[in-house]
Amino acid sequence: MRRIGIIGSGKVGCSAASFLLAEADEILLYDIVPRLPVGEALDLQNAAEALGLNVQVKGTSDLSLLHGLDVVIVTAGFGRTPGMSRMDLLNRNLPIIEGIAREYAGGEDGGTVFIIVTNPVDVLTYVFWRRTGVERHRVAGLSGVLDSSRLKTIMRSRGIRVSGLSSFVLGEHGENMVILRDRMRREYGLSDAELDTVQSETVKAAAEIISMKGATVHGPGASIARMVKAVLSDSREVLPASAVLNGEYGIRNVCLGVPVEAGRNGFRIVQEKLSENEESMLRKAAENVSKVLGQIGYGAG
Repeated sequence: MRRIGIIGSGKVGCSAASFLLAEADEILLYDIVPRLPVGEALDLQNAAEALGLNVQVKGTSDLSLLHGLDVVIVTAGFGRTPGMSRMDLLNRNLPIIEGIAREYAGGEDGGTVFIIVTNPVDVLTYVFWRRTGVERHRVAGLSGVLDSSRLKTIMRSRGIRVSGLSSFVLGEHGENMVILRDRMRREYGLSDAELDTVQSETVKAAAEIISMKGATVHGPGASIARMVKAVLSDSREVLPASAVLNGEYGIRNVCLGVPVEAGRNGFRIVQEKLSENEESMLRKAAENVSKVLGQIGYGAG
């Protein structure tokens, strides 16, 4: 039986649930807002019935019911508004993630895989891991799957379909995203000026959508679903995600976007060969995340 929990029944959580109706036997929506998760669950159940799907969707305001599941997705927290960076959300979302992590501390959910979506995701994925004490391969943040979809959209507008590792966006889910410029230069013949433009547009992609419609919803929802499907099917698909690093790529004590192999046991980091320049960009991103972790009391020392 495939059971999924979604903490936070806002737009992104419900979008993810809609993409997962055909993948699960049971989806549980949790929110602190009374009646909201029940209403969203009923709406999604109607959608499932319309599609002829045999899934049960339930809503609750009791977080203790979201234990013993295959996957738990954390989308709870405040989202960006026009003009905000992801890091601007840290002070508002940190206590929310710490509170959720307390619910899962103690090792009672040994088989559950956790996907953190709340921004700033690299920082808060690390906080969740530290607070819960779960094995590091069972926690990952949504970053590279979503960022890579934005890179692909930008490249498609230029008549280029990118695939494989060259389509992966690594590093920080923020200003220090790492596009594999050297690989893209070799495979697609892009100039430095073109790569600069592509990188800038990828970094700004979410802000552009937010400026037009107030939030990004379906891109994140589908990207969450892609990660969950890989876990539930035990596909071992290699995807970019924010994972806890312990020496891989020469980096420790941060969460950062890197290639991971996704399956029922979680997310195993894959060490791909990067150019010297790409590794340098990855280390710069790690330094930024590490600095922020130190400022909020989660530094390595």
